[in-house]
Parts: sequence; structure tokens; C-alpha cells
Amino acid sequence: MEPNAGSSYRSRFGLDVKFVLLEDPAAKLAAFRKGDIDVMWDTVDNWAREASILAEQGQKAKSIVMQDWSRGGDGIVSLASINSIEQLPGHKIACTQFTPSHFLLLYLLSQSGLSPADRAAVEKNVIFSQDAPAAAAMFKAKQVDAAVTWEPDLSGAVTARGSEAHVLVSTTAATHIIADTLVARQDVIDRAPDTIRDFVHGWLLGIESIKKDPTSAYAQVGRALKLDADTVSGMLSGLKLTGYADNAQFYGLAGGHPHYETLFNTAFIIWRKKGLVTRSVDAKDWADTRFVAALAADYPGEKVEEPVLKAKAPSASDRAIINKQIEIHFTPGSDEIMPGSFIVLDSLGETMTSFGNTYLRIEGNTDTTGSPKANMTLSERRALAVKNYVLQNFPGVEAPRFQTIGRGSTNPVASNATEGGRQLNRRTEIKVILATQ
Repeated sequence: MEPNAGSSYRSRFGLDVKFVLLEDPAAKLAAFRKGDIDVMWDTVDNWAREASILAEQGQKAKSIVMQDWSRGGDGIVSLASINSIEQLPGHKIACTQFTPSHFLLLYLLSQSGLSPADRAAVEKNVIFSQDAPAAAAMFKAKQVDAAVTWEPDLSGAVTARGSEAHVLVSTTAATHIIADTLVARQDVIDRAPDTIRDFVHGWLLGIESIKKDPTSAYAQVGRALKLDADTVSGMLSGLKLTGYADNAQFYGLAGGHPHYETLFNTAFIIWRKKGLVTRSVDAKDWADTRFVAALAADYPGEKVEEPVLKAKAPSASDRAIINKQIEIHFTPGSDEIMPGSFIVLDSLGETMTSFGNTYLRIEGNTDTTGSPKANMTLSERRALAVKNYVLQNFPGVEAPRFQTIGRGSTNPVASNATEGGRQLNRRTEIKVILATQ
């Protein structure tokens, strides 16, 4: 898309901005490194990989603004008999290697209650496809039991196999895993920081324009991409376009831990385990939040808008897509969390952030030492203590999303006749429950 004399970039900031469509990721990165383009699009998971490549070459760049969250646009279609990530072992899965789809699968596995051996077994059963539509086609043809793909192929795959298929999980539930960002070369930032600030400001104004008048915006994008407005609308329907408040939250400018850093660093670890990257990079060194921060005065009082989940009691129809046990140490006989468990609880808070449209069920369990009544009360208090820690340390997590249950000694997983068995029974179980079934 050529610079437009009537654009906000020109009229408000005096900038000429040219948008170039490069669908080949390797060609895009090559053009960015060469200087043919100054700013490139990336998903945060892929940015972690490309940042490592740049570091290998002695080059620098920074994430300067988040574009959007995937909200239903990406997901896993599976046989209806597979109801959780923990049930994937033994099944064939189609996926496109080293893409956001691949990252989504590996991230979900890392969050699951599967053992390292079981996670490795799932990965061995992954069949890599040429692209996401091809993965969906393999599921439609009954060549695999699950496929990681995106819309409209995700819904199409379910329709093709009818009642024997469903969406196992998508970014409708896993709301904060796939994020798009714009990345600027360091030399451009150093040479023209005010221009980058104005570019970011113009981008956010564009997001506001789309939200205020989507019909006109879709028509304009359609003309540039030679697509009809309905197709553009369908493409954007699985996204949440992110304005200033979302960006401030994402980069940690509004308090709390920057989720950008969580996603970037998690992706780097995943790609390094796969041998895809070698040069170590850290998220905080590959983002420049000054440009979003400089716009705070232009957006006074703007808040992140998300669907609000109402408190919901546990029910037999609940489907838990993630089921795992975590080891939380309490002061004996009390609900006081010992400091050694904070890192585990911080990880739990990140899980709740990543799965923003879900409920988190916390089930406290004890052994049979002591009276049943006292054990029941203690397990309830400990489950509530876990909830309170997350609420205090993760401002974006809302209280109605928690379901806390104390089971006392009524749900043992081992014999209470031995210390080893009692230790197994003293546990906290975590279930990530879909908000909509």
C-alpha cells in the first residue's frame, strides 16, 4: 500500500508510510535485515526466534507496539473423545513446524499435567504439514486424530467430521498466547525516535478508527489487499485489536509482570530445546516501551476491555482442558504459604493470564493425619490462600474466575498407611475449565 496523502500519518504527523506485503517469513526477515523495510510484523513467539537470529548477526531490533491478540483464530480440532491436553498421548496430530500453530501446541503441552516422557511422546506423534490449511485437511481426511490450525479451517474441520469432532481448545479460551507485534530496527530507532513514536501513535489511532467505523475500514483494507469486505471482516473476527491500554498492560507499564516477557522468554526456551536457536536472548532487551509509554497522556483513564466472567459453581458438565498437580508448601497446620512456593504460584498466575477466558479450579487435599473436620477446613483455607496470592500479584486476573474447593482427606491418590502415600495425598490440584462448553 503506497503512502496516501489523505492518511492520518500524513495529515497529523507528516509521515509517509508504505506497507509492503511479504508472505514468505524468510524473505521478510532478509528485507528487514538489509534495510529494505524499517518495521516488520511478527508474532511474539516467532520474534523470540528471529531476535536470536539477529543477535547471531550482531544486529538489534525492538518490539515497539502490540497489534492484536488471537481470539478464536487459532486452535486445535480433535476427535470428540479427546477432552483435554492430557488425553493427547497416543494420538496423531497434524501441525505446521516452527509456526505459531506449533508454538501453541508446545505451550499447551508445557502447561499441562503430562510428564516430560508423555509430552515427548505427544511430540513424536506430530505429523508436520506444509501449512495450517493442510493440517486441517489431514484431519478432515481422517489421517490424524487432531490438528492445530486456524480459522476458517478450524471450524471447517469440525463441520467436515460432524459429531465425532470438536474444538479441543482455541484462543477463545487461551486468550493471551498468540500476540502480534511490530518490530523496528535499532538503527531506525536510534536515528529517528520521534518518528517511531509518531508511527506508534498513528497505529493506535488506526486501531481506534477500525473500532469506530469497521465497515469503512474493512472496505479500505479490502481494496489494498484485493479482497472483499466480508473476507476482511472474517479475517479480523478472530482477533482482538489492541489499543493503548492493552499495550500498556502487555508491556508491564500498568503494573504487574509484563506478559510480553513471559511469552517471548517461554518461546525462546521452547525453540532452543528444538535446536532452532542458539544465541541466548532475553525479552527485556528486545522491546522498547518508551513509545507506548509516551502516549499515556493521550489516553487518560483508558482501560483494558475484556469479557467479564461471572462466578460459576463447579458442575459435572465442566470440561477441564488442563489438569495438573502443583507442589505448594504451607507452614505445617496453617494456610501460610512458604516463600519457596512463590515461583510456582507466579507460574500459576501466568497460566491464568494466558487462559483468560477460563475458570481455574483449585482443589486442596490433605492426608488423614488429624480430624476429618479440621482437614476439610484446612484444605479450604489453603485453596483460598492460593487464590488470594494470585489476585494480589496479577492485577489482570478477576476473582470470579476462581473455583476453590477443599476436599480434606476425602480424595486420596495413595494409601495413607505410609509416609510416602501421605505425602502424595497432601497436594493441590489445578484444573483449567472452559468458560463455554
